Amino acid sequence: MRNFPLQKRIILALLGVLLAADAALGYFNLKMSGAQETPQQELAEKTTRLKLLKADVQRAAAIKENIPKVLKSFDEFEASLPPASKGYSAISQELNGFARDTHLLIGDLKFAERELKDHDLDEVLIEATVTGDYNGVVRLVNHLQRSKNVYILDALQLESDVSGQGPANVLKISLHLRTYFRKA
Repeated sequence: MRNFPLQKRIILALLGVLLAADAALGYFNLKMSGAQETPQQELAEKTTRLKLLKADVQRAAAIKENIPKVLKSFDEFEASLPPASKGYSAISQELNGFARDTHLLIGDLKFAERELKDHDLDEVLIEATVTGDYNGVVRLVNHLQRSKNVYILDALQLESDVSGQGPANVLKISLHLRTYFRKA
């Protein structure tokens, strides 16, 4: 009879282990039954994935088909650029013409050339100081946008007049442009 409390404890411990194992198996069974899809759901998912992959392949084929056209248009664009031998005078003449049309004064015009390694082009950085009224500056930017030559306006900065002796309503603007020339 002395072993009865010990047997009772062993039986209760085994019962606790069995209940814990039963709870773990019930949880695992619940997770497994929720994760399973019906064959119709699996088929619908795979059909959707197949449609998306086919659409990607079609887009890639269209892009591949258009590559020669794009390369041809790049070549045409590069051929339309002025040659470096005539480019500086043409750009300088055009900018001075724009300034005349817009009643602006170009004070300082500087060019800096940089070679593009992957293309047969030279990139020319242009810095200019322009003085005039606001409407003239707006019209100058409009002329740059509509020019037959390519200009990229990197910066347009208002410079301050520290002397204070200039006429009223006159702006002094620093322009930073880029253009491109074909190598001769």
